[in-house]
Amino acid sequence: MVANSIDNQVKNYLAELEKAEGSYEFQVLLENFKQKALDDETSVWFLFKAIIKESIESPEVFETKPSYIVGVFYILNDMDNEKSYSLLKWFIQNCSETTPMGVIELLSTLITSFSILEFKEFYSFASSENQAQSALGFLTLYNLLFEDRLTSEQIKKVVDLSKTYKNERYPIEHAAELIREHFRGGEKKDSVKIDLNLI
Repeated sequence: MVANSIDNQVKNYLAELEKAEGSYEFQVLLENFKQKALDDETSVWFLFKAIIKESIESPEVFETKPSYIVGVFYILNDMDNEKSYSLLKWFIQNCSETTPMGVIELLSTLITSFSILEFKEFYSFASSENQAQSALGFLTLYNLLFEDRLTSEQIKKVVDLSKTYKNERYPIEHAAELIREHFRGGEKKDSVKIDLNLI
Protein backbone atom coordinates (compact mmCIF):
# COMPACT_ATOMS: atom_id res chain seq x y z
CA MET A 1 0.00 0.00 0.00
CA VAL A 2 2.84 2.40 0.87
CA ALA A 3 4.64 1.59 -2.39
CA ASN A 4 1.48 2.30 -4.39
CA SER A 5 1.04 5.61 -2.58
CA ILE A 6 4.61 6.64 -3.42
CA ASP A 7 4.20 5.57 -7.07
CA ASN A 8 1.03 7.61 -7.38
CA GLN A 9 2.66 10.65 -5.82
CA VAL A 10 5.64 10.37 -8.19
CA LYS A 11 3.25 10.22 -11.16
CA ASN A 12 1.48 13.32 -9.88
CA TYR A 13 4.77 15.17 -9.44
CA LEU A 14 5.92 14.18 -12.93
CA ALA A 15 2.65 15.43 -14.38
CA GLU A 16 3.11 18.75 -12.55
CA LEU A 17 6.63 19.14 -13.95
CA GLU A 18 5.62 18.31 -17.50
CA LYS A 19 2.72 20.74 -17.34
CA ALA A 20 4.96 23.54 -16.02
CA GLU A 21 7.86 22.87 -18.46
CA GLY A 22 9.13 26.11 -19.94
CA SER A 23 7.14 28.39 -17.63
CA TYR A 24 8.02 30.49 -14.58
CA GLU A 25 6.07 28.06 -12.40
CA PHE A 26 8.54 25.34 -13.35
CA GLN A 27 11.39 26.85 -11.32
CA VAL A 28 9.07 27.51 -8.38
CA LEU A 29 7.97 23.88 -8.53
CA LEU A 30 11.57 22.66 -8.58
CA GLU A 31 12.42 24.78 -5.54
CA ASN A 32 9.41 23.31 -3.78
CA PHE A 33 10.60 19.78 -4.60
CA LYS A 34 14.06 20.70 -3.36
CA GLN A 35 12.66 21.71 0.02
CA LYS A 36 10.60 18.53 0.21
CA ALA A 37 13.75 16.53 -0.53
CA LEU A 38 15.69 18.38 2.17
CA ASP A 39 12.82 17.48 4.51
CA ASP A 40 13.43 13.89 3.39
CA GLU A 41 10.12 13.27 1.67
CA THR A 42 10.54 9.79 0.19
CA SER A 43 8.34 10.34 -2.87
CA VAL A 44 10.45 13.32 -4.02
CA TRP A 45 13.62 11.24 -3.95
CA PHE A 46 11.82 8.59 -5.99
CA LEU A 47 10.78 11.39 -8.36
CA PHE A 48 14.40 12.48 -8.84
CA LYS A 49 15.45 8.87 -9.35
CA ALA A 50 12.72 8.41 -11.99
CA ILE A 51 13.89 11.52 -13.84
CA ILE A 52 17.55 10.45 -13.78
CA LYS A 53 16.51 6.99 -14.97
CA GLU A 54 14.59 8.56 -17.85
CA SER A 55 17.63 10.64 -18.84
CA ILE A 56 19.76 7.48 -18.84
CA GLU A 57 17.32 5.38 -20.87
CA SER A 58 16.13 8.16 -23.21
CA PRO A 59 18.87 10.79 -23.73
CA GLU A 60 16.63 12.56 -26.25
CA VAL A 61 14.80 14.15 -23.29
CA PHE A 62 17.73 16.57 -23.06
CA GLU A 63 16.48 17.95 -26.35
CA THR A 64 12.73 17.56 -25.87
CA LYS A 65 12.49 18.57 -22.19
CA PRO A 66 15.74 20.36 -21.32
CA SER A 67 14.42 22.31 -18.33
CA TYR A 68 12.85 19.18 -16.93
CA ILE A 69 16.11 17.20 -16.78
CA VAL A 70 18.78 19.89 -16.42
CA GLY A 71 16.72 21.65 -13.75
CA VAL A 72 16.84 18.51 -11.62
CA PHE A 73 20.61 18.29 -12.11
CA TYR A 74 20.93 21.81 -10.70
CA ILE A 75 18.63 21.04 -7.76
CA LEU A 76 20.57 17.89 -6.87
CA ASN A 77 23.80 19.85 -7.09
CA ASP A 78 22.45 22.63 -4.84
CA MET A 79 21.59 20.13 -2.11
CA ASP A 80 25.15 18.79 -1.91
CA ASN A 81 24.34 15.73 0.18
CA GLU A 82 24.97 12.02 -0.09
CA LYS A 83 21.64 11.20 -1.74
CA SER A 84 21.90 13.89 -4.43
CA TYR A 85 25.53 13.03 -5.13
CA SER A 86 24.65 9.34 -5.45
CA LEU A 87 21.97 10.10 -8.03
CA LEU A 88 24.28 12.22 -10.18
CA LYS A 89 27.01 9.59 -9.89
CA TRP A 90 24.46 6.95 -10.88
CA PHE A 91 23.82 8.92 -14.06
CA ILE A 92 27.56 9.01 -14.83
CA GLN A 93 27.90 5.27 -14.19
CA ASN A 94 25.07 4.49 -16.61
CA CYS A 95 25.07 7.24 -19.23
CA SER A 96 25.29 6.20 -22.87
CA GLU A 97 27.35 7.56 -25.73
CA THR A 98 24.24 9.31 -27.03
CA THR A 99 24.44 11.74 -24.09
CA PRO A 100 24.82 15.28 -25.55
CA MET A 101 28.17 17.03 -25.20
CA GLY A 102 26.52 19.98 -23.48
CA VAL A 103 25.19 17.72 -20.73
CA ILE A 104 28.63 16.23 -20.19
CA GLU A 105 30.19 19.69 -19.90
CA LEU A 106 27.47 20.88 -17.53
CA LEU A 107 27.59 17.91 -15.18
CA SER A 108 31.40 17.81 -15.10
CA THR A 109 31.26 21.42 -13.88
CA LEU A 110 28.40 21.03 -11.41
CA ILE A 111 29.65 17.92 -9.70
CA THR A 112 32.99 19.45 -8.67
CA SER A 113 31.16 21.54 -6.07
CA PHE A 114 30.20 18.46 -4.05
CA SER A 115 32.06 18.25 -0.77
CA ILE A 116 32.09 14.43 -0.84
CA LEU A 117 33.51 14.00 -4.35
CA GLU A 118 36.28 11.40 -4.53
CA PHE A 119 39.17 11.80 -6.96
CA LYS A 120 39.71 8.05 -7.44
CA GLU A 121 36.14 7.54 -8.67
CA PHE A 122 36.45 10.13 -11.40
CA TYR A 123 39.92 8.98 -12.36
CA SER A 124 38.35 5.55 -12.84
CA PHE A 125 35.49 7.04 -14.90
CA ALA A 126 38.02 8.84 -17.11
CA SER A 127 39.59 5.46 -17.94
CA SER A 128 36.27 3.87 -18.91
CA GLU A 129 35.70 2.38 -22.36
CA ASN A 130 32.30 4.10 -22.33
CA GLN A 131 33.20 7.34 -24.08
CA ALA A 132 30.48 9.40 -22.35
CA GLN A 133 31.54 8.20 -18.92
CA SER A 134 35.17 8.75 -19.86
CA ALA A 135 34.48 12.30 -21.03
CA LEU A 136 32.59 13.14 -17.85
CA GLY A 137 35.35 11.68 -15.72
CA PHE A 138 38.15 13.43 -17.58
CA LEU A 139 36.45 16.83 -17.71
CA THR A 140 35.66 16.59 -14.00
CA LEU A 141 39.35 15.97 -13.30
CA TYR A 142 40.20 18.88 -15.62
CA ASN A 143 37.90 21.20 -13.69
CA LEU A 144 39.22 20.04 -10.33
CA LEU A 145 42.75 20.60 -11.56
CA PHE A 146 42.18 24.19 -12.64
CA GLU A 147 40.19 24.92 -9.49
CA ASP A 148 43.31 23.97 -7.48
CA ARG A 149 41.39 21.18 -5.77
CA LEU A 150 43.93 18.38 -6.25
CA THR A 151 46.94 17.22 -4.28
CA SER A 152 50.39 17.08 -5.89
CA GLU A 153 50.06 13.33 -6.33
CA GLN A 154 46.63 13.67 -7.92
CA ILE A 155 47.88 16.41 -10.25
CA LYS A 156 50.66 14.13 -11.43
CA LYS A 157 48.14 11.38 -12.20
CA VAL A 158 45.94 13.75 -14.22
CA VAL A 159 48.92 15.17 -16.13
CA ASP A 160 50.15 11.65 -16.92
CA LEU A 161 46.66 10.66 -18.06
CA SER A 162 46.44 13.73 -20.31
CA LYS A 163 49.52 12.55 -22.22
CA THR A 164 47.69 9.52 -23.61
CA TYR A 165 44.03 10.49 -23.25
CA LYS A 166 41.81 9.94 -26.29
CA ASN A 167 38.06 10.12 -26.73
CA GLU A 168 36.64 8.87 -29.99
CA ARG A 169 33.12 10.18 -29.37
CA TYR A 170 33.47 13.60 -27.72
CA PRO A 171 35.76 16.47 -28.83
CA ILE A 172 37.61 17.07 -25.56
CA GLU A 173 41.22 16.54 -26.62
CA HIS A 174 41.74 20.30 -26.20
CA ALA A 175 41.30 19.81 -22.46
CA ALA A 176 44.11 17.26 -22.44
CA GLU A 177 46.27 19.59 -24.53
CA LEU A 178 45.70 22.49 -22.13
CA ILE A 179 46.72 20.32 -19.19
CA ARG A 180 49.89 19.25 -20.98
CA GLU A 181 50.69 22.83 -21.93
CA HIS A 182 50.07 24.07 -18.39
CA PHE A 183 52.46 21.49 -16.93
CA ARG A 184 54.98 21.29 -19.74
CA GLY A 185 58.42 20.33 -18.50
CA GLY A 186 56.98 19.22 -15.18
CA GLU A 187 56.67 22.78 -13.90
CA LYS A 188 53.29 24.17 -12.94
CA LYS A 189 52.71 27.59 -14.46
CA ASP A 190 50.86 30.38 -12.71
CA SER A 191 47.37 29.17 -11.87
CA VAL A 192 44.76 30.23 -14.39
CA LYS A 193 41.08 29.54 -14.59
CA ILE A 194 40.09 28.24 -17.99
CA ASP A 195 36.52 28.42 -19.22
CA LEU A 196 35.73 25.01 -20.71
CA ASN A 197 33.11 26.60 -22.95
CA LEU A 198 35.92 28.26 -24.90
CA ILE A 199 37.40 24.92 -25.85
